[in-house]
Amino acid sequence: MGVGMALTLGRAAWERAVLLAVSFEVLKVVSSHFVFPPLSSAILWLPAGLTLAFLMRSPTRMWPALLAAVFAAELGSVLSQGLPWGLAATWGLGNVLRTWLGAALMRRLLGGIVRFHRVRDVTGLLVLGAVVGALPSATLGALGATRWLGSASFASEWIVWWLSDALGTVLVAPLLLTWWPVARATSPPRRLVESVFMIAVVALVGVLVFSVEGTTGSAALSTTLPYAAFPLVIAAALRLGPRGAASASAVMSAVAVEYTRLDIGPFGALSVSASERVLSVQVFMSVLSLTALTVAAVVAERRRAEAAQRVLATVGGVLAESPEWSVTLPRVARLLVPELATGVAIWLQNTDGVVERVAAAGWTPAREVGLRGRFPPLPAQASEWTGPEGAGVLVPLRVRGQVVGALAVAMDLEGTGRRRREHVLADDVARRCAMALENARLLEEAREAVAVREDFIAVAAHELRTPLATLTLRVQGLMALLRGGTENGFLLERLEAIARQSRRLTRLVENVLDVGLFKAGGLELRREWVDLTALVDDVLERSMEEATRAGTPLRLTATAQRVRGWLDPGRVEQALSNLVSNAIKFGAGGEVDVALSQVGGRARLVVTDRGIGVPPEAVERIFGPFERAVSTQEYGGLGLGLYLTRRIAEAHGGSVQVSSTRGAGASFVLELPVEPSLPLLNEDPARQPRAGA
Repeated sequence: MGVGMALTLGRAAWERAVLLAVSFEVLKVVSSHFVFPPLSSAILWLPAGLTLAFLMRSPTRMWPALLAAVFAAELGSVLSQGLPWGLAATWGLGNVLRTWLGAALMRRLLGGIVRFHRVRDVTGLLVLGAVVGALPSATLGALGATRWLGSASFASEWIVWWLSDALGTVLVAPLLLTWWPVARATSPPRRLVESVFMIAVVALVGVLVFSVEGTTGSAALSTTLPYAAFPLVIAAALRLGPRGAASASAVMSAVAVEYTRLDIGPFGALSVSASERVLSVQVFMSVLSLTALTVAAVVAERRRAEAAQRVLATVGGVLAESPEWSVTLPRVARLLVPELATGVAIWLQNTDGVVERVAAAGWTPAREVGLRGRFPPLPAQASEWTGPEGAGVLVPLRVRGQVVGALAVAMDLEGTGRRRREHVLADDVARRCAMALENARLLEEAREAVAVREDFIAVAAHELRTPLATLTLRVQGLMALLRGGTENGFLLERLEAIARQSRRLTRLVENVLDVGLFKAGGLELRREWVDLTALVDDVLERSMEEATRAGTPLRLTATAQRVRGWLDPGRVEQALSNLVSNAIKFGAGGEVDVALSQVGGRARLVVTDRGIGVPPEAVERIFGPFERAVSTQEYGGLGLGLYLTRRIAEAHGGSVQVSSTRGAGASFVLELPVEPSLPLLNEDPARQPRAGA
């Protein structure tokens, strides 16, 4: 820690110590109204809750200055009354030990921040801060009263000292701890207005309940009136949380104690001494306060659990949205802060073995200091960490059993203790992030495998194209030589079969190359004015031989008006050939109808067969690459024709759809725009159509 920071901290500690001393004296004056001789102690010691709250909200480095202020304030106050030095020192030491013991136990077992959002906070305040913490002050206080003030009964003094410190802790500490700010977040104005209104209502009801004269009504009615305070205080706890519970309890207690001290109200009418009446109302209000705080804590825990489930569900959705962890992990960190944590940081190890922070929210250099000595290297197991500005847990990120990163979650300001909930939260988030990293790596591996496959297919197709072209040319040359003689029919027939299979294999190779071209986004259309009527005639004429072998008649229905369009003739011919070949293959020997028409500004080509049809679940799937609706053992092909047809149609701004009834054929509808849309993308301006062309 630098000298400047140390000086700043020291100045802040003594400023806070002065504030504590002044507040201590003010509450001591108020508590003096509850001293009833022959007792030497007030039956309600309000400074007990004040000093405990100051230590719980201050760093441990400030504790010596604060405890010194408590001792000095008590010493000066007692000496100013003309009492002995020994008595002043004994009582001052008792106040110091009570405050230190309660704060140390609560800090150790509950953590640094106690806001009564957990039932264990309420239990810890009662047991550690009040019951156990008051033991040394009660013992020293009663001892001092017996030694220097001549008290007749050590036991009586001890009981009063212990009850007064415990009651003061229960009533004052929750009020200060719930209102003492621990973050920069502020409540919305509407919430503050609601709080003020409800506290005002509590005060009004308190006045109505505790100002009733005990002699004006029956004893039964008088003793049951205080229970009317419960519903309103519990309502404040449910609506406003621990802060509302503490505030409502404090206001109701102040009203009840004041009227009881004046011998007014249900407790003021009791036939006992004034000290016993005030003590009775204080015990009653302490029970009310603890009940309200417990209800608020239960509700806060439930809401926190619901918020945790909601945030974790959102985290899972964010991680599932995208495999890009550089985008999703920062969003996860922002989701956790401030809903479930005060700070979050995520580190990953890159391919060079360097650990880099890839996401953070609410993370500060001071929190980074708390990880020194623990990280790096990457942690092998979850551990707790503590720093000058925070404490939390550090958990590893594991992928395939190997630690690839770390997640740090800061939960409160100071204190270690047991943080089971924080461990569970961090482990859950770390597991989800690790699964996302694993999925991202699997996806990347799959993409690399696909890229390797496509590269291999492209290279293989290119390598096959050259020998196929040579083979086709040689077969065509031999066929030309053999057509002149009548005795060569047998050889000519075989060569024609070879040429047919060569053309088929060439089409398959071209289709494979086109798939790679489409996936790379490199399709370039070479548009020109095309006579679609003539183009369809040519495609059907070339397909006639294939249709004859399959026993499938082809029939063309075209409009009287010729259809022309600004299209790429080669690609349109490829799409038409795929549709006709598909109809012949799956037409089961039935007639295939081809209809060409123009509807508005679009050319429509309908190819209808009467074959096996397309199952409903495969209507969209058949347009994917390498997809088929039937078994490869019954029908050959690579499953690329319809995929290429749709891509060609979409590249022109058109579409291809299918309607089918299983077992009753299928009808494929190809629509293409016939008019150019200016400006055409990826089109040479010199090739743009001219009006009247």
